[in-house]
Amino acid sequence: MVVQFEKCDSRREAAVLAKTMQLGSGSIFETAPENSGVGIRLTRANGAQAFIYHWHDAVEILYGLEGSTTVGVVDRPYTLSEGDILIIGSGESHCLFPADYRAKRLVLMFEPARLFGSADFWEDRSCFSGIERHSSGWDAKTRQKIYQACMTIEQEYNRRLPGWQQQVVGQLMLMASDVIREVPKASVPADVQMDDGLRRVLGYLSEHFLEPVTLKDCAAALGFNPSYLSGMFSLRTGAPFHRYLLNLRLKKAEWLLVSGEMPVSEVALQSGFSSDKTFYRVFREQYGLSPGDYRKKQRRMSGEPTTIV
Repeated sequence: MVVQFEKCDSRREAAVLAKTMQLGSGSIFETAPENSGVGIRLTRANGAQAFIYHWHDAVEILYGLEGSTTVGVVDRPYTLSEGDILIIGSGESHCLFPADYRAKRLVLMFEPARLFGSADFWEDRSCFSGIERHSSGWDAKTRQKIYQACMTIEQEYNRRLPGWQQQVVGQLMLMASDVIREVPKASVPADVQMDDGLRRVLGYLSEHFLEPVTLKDCAAALGFNPSYLSGMFSLRTGAPFHRYLLNLRLKKAEWLLVSGEMPVSEVALQSGFSSDKTFYRVFREQYGLSPGDYRKKQRRMSGEPTTIV
């Protein structure tokens, strides 16, 4: 059965949500492709680096390196396991749910407007949308070709030898050709029901996640039966209600740790955690480090002082 997500893809909704969350750019939303001349961003992320529902103009391609991550895209959750490829088209709302911090994925983002800016290619600018997003729906040859293109792009991007930009553009164009020719078009079931239940729940959590809110509180506020809400949320997102709530609080804590000098105990309080003990436990489970060690690591990487704990 295919599960329907509600779209949350307007710029106004994204801006309101970001403001409500009171988080810095890049903490809950992925950053746009860098200005590298070819308009791409490429990184390796882990399971601790999750994002709430958002959208951007860039096409995003995920390749599973280790473990598994649940990715929600518009209408359903997808499991990204080792060797899997997932393509998220321009403007498609999506999120990444928290996973084991040891899970790893390659993230490639690029701007289709740059790739297809020429009039000769303009009609193909949306070729990465309306397709079978997950590689489980492709044949083995297509999967291998797109995988190889991703690996070549990563190598060229990291080494940056003379001509690397031309190599990257060439690989992206080859990938686009493979998508146009070989990746199946998406089939949309006629029996999928559209409602705004999930959007209402996500909106409520974005406003109240710093409070001691429970599933029962959310259900009562929105007029849902708690059992129905629990099942609906897990079914549509691939993650339990409490796990998503924890992720919102952890992302808030992450931003507070790296962007200010607030003591860790105060970070826990300002992130909606009921106790320091709970905060330390779930933070370590998610990031593999204590909050203090995480702060020190991030500041070492950025060249900032590491005396604040």
